Amino acid sequence: MAGIVLMAGRRMGPPDAAVRFQLLDATERVLARDGYPAVTSRNVGAEAGVDQKLVFYYFRTMEDLVVATFHRRSEDFLARLREAAESDEPLRAIWQLISDRSGRLTIEFMAMGMRHPVLQEEVRRYSAQANAIIEAGLARQLPATGADVGITPAFANFLLASLARNLLVEETMGLPPGDDIAGQIAAWIDRLTKHP
Repeated sequence: MAGIVLMAGRRMGPPDAAVRFQLLDATERVLARDGYPAVTSRNVGAEAGVDQKLVFYYFRTMEDLVVATFHRRSEDFLARLREAAESDEPLRAIWQLISDRSGRLTIEFMAMGMRHPVLQEEVRRYSAQANAIIEAGLARQLPATGADVGITPAFANFLLASLARNLLVEETMGLPPGDDIAGQIAAWIDRLTKHP
């Protein structure tokens, strides 16, 4: 049978099958909507509109499904991050990208990585690549502004990531940030990106 892969005596579905991509999409939706505890073969199958047994036809384990989902999403995000870092205003473009609501998936993947060593390694590898891209973009912009900001690109990256995660967690918990936090962040970015 063409396209069928044998894995440890078990038939596996082809990696380019439409159903496999449906399962990856469904995993993202379940994870974003319901969090990592809800990522089960039953829930993913139902979300994809297929029998839950198909999950294990295309993926050996649920961990393999989650890692494949993370890998696909992280590759796409790294490409978008490169574009932001190479833009005329990397700081602003990076902030817009990482503060987007889709960041919830990253938080969920990180939480899952705490329990699954294989995913933890994938998250670690992705984070190292993302940090290198962001810090290169920030290093290009911060000195060009002429502002004596007193922070390194690595520290600016840490601040941006921390702010984005905290805002997302508070929004998810229904805790609106007080004192126009979003406006203050925008003003801070304006000061850092102001050219002499």
